[in-house]
Amino acid sequence: MKNLGRNRAFVTLTVADLFETIGTSLFNIILLTYARTFAQASLMVSVVSVATVLPGIFGIITGRFADSQTNKRGWLAGLKFVQAALYLVLAQLITEKQVGLLLIIIAINLCSDVLGMLSGSLRMPLLQAKVASELQEEALGINQGIGVLMQTMGQALGVSLLAATGDYRLAGYLNAITFLIAGLVLLSGYETLKLPSATVTVTSTFRQLLRQVRQAMEAGVHMNVLALLGSVLFLNAVGASVDALLNLYLIHRATQLPLSFGVAILVMNTADVFGSVAGNLLHTGYFQRWTFRGVMLTTVVAFEGLFINLLIWQNYWVVVTIMMIGGFCMGQANPKLMASLLKVADHSIVGSLGGIINSLATISIPIGSVGLVLLDNIVSPEAAYLTAMGLLLVCGGCLFIRR
Repeated sequence: MKNLGRNRAFVTLTVADLFETIGTSLFNIILLTYARTFAQASLMVSVVSVATVLPGIFGIITGRFADSQTNKRGWLAGLKFVQAALYLVLAQLITEKQVGLLLIIIAINLCSDVLGMLSGSLRMPLLQAKVASELQEEALGINQGIGVLMQTMGQALGVSLLAATGDYRLAGYLNAITFLIAGLVLLSGYETLKLPSATVTVTSTFRQLLRQVRQAMEAGVHMNVLALLGSVLFLNAVGASVDALLNLYLIHRATQLPLSFGVAILVMNTADVFGSVAGNLLHTGYFQRWTFRGVMLTTVVAFEGLFINLLIWQNYWVVVTIMMIGGFCMGQANPKLMASLLKVADHSIVGSLGGIINSLATISIPIGSVGLVLLDNIVSPEAAYLTAMGLLLVCGGCLFIRR
C-alpha cells in the first residue's frame, strides 16, 4: 500500500473516484425518496429503480467508446464537469412535484450514470499503464473497497440531509459539488495521467474486438470464456437475490430473532459491508496468491451453506457469519479478475473488457432480484432456496471447465 500511496496517478484516480461515488450514491437514495412522495409512488419508485440499474447494460458500448479515445485523461476530467452541470440543471427542476419533471430528472440522472460507466472504462487503461502489474490487484481492491465505503456514506449522507432539511434542491447542488471536486482532483494530477502516444490507438473491428476479448479472458483466468462468463452470470444472479431473500426471511421470523427486526437487518448488512471492505483491501501475501477460481468456489460453497441453513436450521448468526464470508469473497473476486485481465490484455481493449463484465453483471440482476424473489413470494421460500442452490451448482460446474 505504501508503494501505491506514492503513485500520484493512482492517488489522483482514487480520490476522484471517491467523490464521484459519494455523489452517485447520495443522489440515487435522494431520487428514490423523492419518487415516494408522488401519488403513483410504487410506479415512480419502480421507474427510478430500473433507471438506476439500466446504465450497466451499456457497459460494452461505453467500454468500446472509451477504448477509441486517444485523450483518455481529458475525457475523464471533462466528464466530471459535464456531470456537475447536469446536476445543477436537475437542482432547478426538483422543486416541482410533477410527473413530467420527475421523468426528466430520472433521465438526467440516467445520463450521469452512463457517463459514470464511461468514466470507469476510461480509468482502466490509465491504471494498467500507471500501476505496476504486481500492484494492480491491490490497487483495484483498494479502489473498490473505498467505493463500497463511500457508497454507504453517500446513502447515509443523503438520508441525513433530507431528514435535517427536506430540501431536494440542496441535494442536487451538493451532488454537483462532489462531481466538481472530482474534476478538479483529476485536473490537479492531470500531468501524471498522461499516456504514451503509442498506447492509445484502436484499429480493430468489432469482430476482432470480440476475438481479442476472448483470448484475453482465457489467457488471464485459464478458463473457457463461456465457462468464465457463465460462472459470473450465475453467481451474480444469486448474489442479486440474497438481500431480498434474507429480508423476507427476517420478516417471516421477526418474532424469533435474537434481535429486533431493524437491528437484525443492520447487523447483517454491516457484516456484509465489513466483509466486502476487508476482502477488497486484503490483496497482498496469501490473498494475492489466492486464485480467481479458488475465490469463486469458496463463494459458491459459502452461499450453498447459507441456503442449507435457511432450509434446515434457520440460525440468524450463521446467516450473519456467511454474509461476512460472502462479502469478503466478493471483495476478492472482482479485483482478481480484472487484474488478471489487465496483465494480458492489449491496452486497446481494456475498457471493453470491463464493460462486458459490467453488462453481464447487470443482465444477471433480474434473474435473481426478480425471478428468485417471485418464487419466494408466489411458490414458497423453500422453492427459491433450492433454485438458488441449483444455480450455484451450475456456477461451480462452470469453474471446472478448462480452456
